[in-house]
Amino acid sequence: MNINRIESFFGNPYLPESGGRARDGGEYDLSFAYRFRWDSPETQIREALKVLLCNEVEFQAAKRPAEKDSKKSVEAEAARIRWLLAINPNTPPPVLEHLSNDGSIRLLERIAENPRTHTTTLAKLANHDETQVRAAVAENMNISIKTAWKLARDESPDVRVRLAESYHVPVAILRILATDENPYVQQRAYKTLYRMLEEVQALRTA
Repeated sequence: MNINRIESFFGNPYLPESGGRARDGGEYDLSFAYRFRWDSPETQIREALKVLLCNEVEFQAAKRPAEKDSKKSVEAEAARIRWLLAINPNTPPPVLEHLSNDGSIRLLERIAENPRTHTTTLAKLANHDETQVRAAVAENMNISIKTAWKLARDESPDVRVRLAESYHVPVAILRILATDENPYVQQRAYKTLYRMLEEVQALRTA
């Protein structure tokens, strides 16, 4: 693999990381790609890397100011790559953490839903201003108890409903949600508790 081609797109891995944010020149910092297992990438990750590493013509064209269309094409491909990484269940947690600095609400939702997203990343996204991002966090089985309690007190009933539907939160939180002021949250919490009870009884009688 040509390391110069990688550095031309991702930047030098020994430079300070920007946390996945856009650089001053407007180019997205994809230096986190150095964290990949290059020897055996999963199918969607392989496709993403192929776009990055085999798109040399478009990238070189984008470096010329006159080629605005080509630059837009490269930017669109970079956005597509970030999307592929966000939805892939095998994307490493450090990569998802980098991507979580992106401003796209739809992308953050996918990261919040990803089963590989780390607890600390989910805790950060649980503080996001957008309700749909916090609601996606509520459904992730990797959330910490602290984050679950925080979401149980979320101002949005949509977030609390999504949490009440989860089988991964402690029973104590579901009991609190069963007394929620919102009737839909109450109903969802009771339904989840009832199903959990049924499953326990089925295991005892099996």
